[in-house]
Amino acid sequence: MTSKSNIPLLEVDEVKITIIMDNTVDLLMASTEVASRFSSYSKDVLPIAEHGFSALIQVKSGDKQGTVLLDTGMTANGVLHNMTALGIDLSDLQAIVISHGHCDHTLGLPNLIEKLGTQQCSLVLHPDAYLERKIVIPDGQELSISPPQITALRKENISFVENTGPTLLADNMILVSGEIARSTEFEKGFPIHYSNRNGKWENDPYIKDDQCIIMNVRGQGLVVITGCCHSGIINTIRHAQTLTNCQQVYAILGGLHLTGGIFEEIIPATITELKKINPTYLMPGHCTGWSAIHQIAQTMPQAFIPNSVGTTVVFKANKKD
Repeated sequence: MTSKSNIPLLEVDEVKITIIMDNTVDLLMASTEVASRFSSYSKDVLPIAEHGFSALIQVKSGDKQGTVLLDTGMTANGVLHNMTALGIDLSDLQAIVISHGHCDHTLGLPNLIEKLGTQQCSLVLHPDAYLERKIVIPDGQELSISPPQITALRKENISFVENTGPTLLADNMILVSGEIARSTEFEKGFPIHYSNRNGKWENDPYIKDDQCIIMNVRGQGLVVITGCCHSGIINTIRHAQTLTNCQQVYAILGGLHLTGGIFEEIIPATITELKKINPTYLMPGHCTGWSAIHQIAQTMPQAFIPNSVGTTVVFKANKKD
């Protein structure tokens, strides 16, 4: 584990992020200054959407390059299907990072590892990502959101990296946050969430295995990518700032978990704090929810980027004098 007070995260020249899986796909969505969209013309295989998340992250710093996958979607073959549709080659993949152990981020993992064959790759996850999980609705109905049997995926070429704290990847160009400190008054976790520990179901609102990916683009600031952000996006950003000793936030992408009756009431407080943080770009997706996405778009129009499966965003460093 790397010390929180002295993490040697390198500034990078470029970050390229491709959304492989998300809740929506729009093949006619227009590109923006930093976001290019999937072109559907003359394609035999088209990308699909599902209630899940997966993003390919590529970084460059000088002659160094790194490629990491964050999460693997909700179904066994959805992410692999979209990789084919998007023309994604996994030969340079160095690591798979699991943001947390819920089914909508992990169920594509077994087939993905099988697809890698004998290719060397690290699997980075918090120890709690192995746990059996469920949601208990107030009326008593239970919904399983457990991951696959991750321990059954152990192979000689897959290096398991199990950390509760931060982990550096790709020659110190990519930082996995580890457990995220909870500091806000309004981001209180998921009260109807349960985990099975040692054969006993326990209320687990904080979902401590929730973690994000952080990069620092030279002269621009931090790029923070979340899976579901069960820690809360403001807690997550503050934790990223603390880990890196960098206050400037360049871009925020991923699920912000602001959908549903439990979380919609904290949308105003979340947006108030996001405006104070003032990221240059903000591309919410997955579990952010219709209401939160539209309120973010209305209140932060200059930063907002609409999300869609197949979107690729590129963030570049300031040009050197």
